Amino acid sequence: MKKIRTAVIGLGRIGWHFHVPEIVKHSGFELVCVCDTLIERLKEAHDIYNVQTYSNMQDMLKREHIDLVVIASPTQFHVQQSIEAFKYGCDVFCDKPAATCASDGQKVFDLMIKNNSKFMVYQPHRTGSDIQCLKNILKKGLIGPVYMIKRTRCDYSRRCDWQAFREFGGGILNNYGSHQIDQLLHIVPSEIRNVHCITRKIASLGNAEDVAKILIETSENTILDLDINMASAFSLEPWIVFGKYGTAALNPDGEVWNVRYCKPTELTNLLVQKELAARGRKYSNGEKIKWYEEEFKLSDFAPINYYDECYNFFALGKEPLVPWQETLQLMQIIDLCKQQTYQEKETI
Repeated sequence: MKKIRTAVIGLGRIGWHFHVPEIVKHSGFELVCVCDTLIERLKEAHDIYNVQTYSNMQDMLKREHIDLVVIASPTQFHVQQSIEAFKYGCDVFCDKPAATCASDGQKVFDLMIKNNSKFMVYQPHRTGSDIQCLKNILKKGLIGPVYMIKRTRCDYSRRCDWQAFREFGGGILNNYGSHQIDQLLHIVPSEIRNVHCITRKIASLGNAEDVAKILIETSENTILDLDINMASAFSLEPWIVFGKYGTAALNPDGEVWNVRYCKPTELTNLLVQKELAARGRKYSNGEKIKWYEEEFKLSDFAPINYYDECYNFFALGKEPLVPWQETLQLMQIIDLCKQQTYQEKETI
């Protein structure tokens, strides 16, 4: 098995707790070196993993022969670090979002194409058991064609780190929005017809939004209804998927999809009434629909191993789990949300 010589930039939360351990335990990757501006983090990485450490990315790329650069730094550095990696002939695996705006993301993709390099964004929320289970439900066709999906993410968090500030690329549009919009587009891939967004800053201690309501209409007439609320004391149902013949909902503990549906072949052939005087002065048409209910446990569906997908793409030349075109579409939607809301009043 070919080993992908890998460097990790950024030893913070996602870099240290996810990327470095996943790289080390995967037989297809070799952790060659790491880069961070904090000396204590570099020492920790050297002591635990016995790797070369650098405080300067360019020095690292000049001295080491690297196949893949994993970018796990704060959002505002993603574009420049991706471009630098391409200049040294490296492929890039970047934490979301790829850039703070679509135009900067396009610069990255243009250089990627020019240099014949590879690029993929880390979008872990499309790989979870909840999504794999939902895709199985939709494949069965139980609820019929999907016309609306409601996605909700709630918590109460008085955010006080860099993610709470716009100037650092923070805010829930870039943060959780990148995850949840990606999930929705992954389930119903389509061109986008309309986007409408309202944001507020409520509990956050910074200046970036922590509440967002986003409505997306696809070219296939599907409604994507997203609520991200980091100022909610209650949790709401995370997923409700509406189809022509039924509904699927993920229970609040996130363990079971409940599906309730009818069979179109069993529906009554109703007589359509166009006259204005309702027959018998009745509100109901008298139809008795037979409903079926099924449960689908998430424990029966394994999540996708992201670094397996990375190896398939970067080493074996297979299709990427997250194509760059989907990443660009995501950033374009977030740009539209910002254009609609960042001029509005953000506080209460």
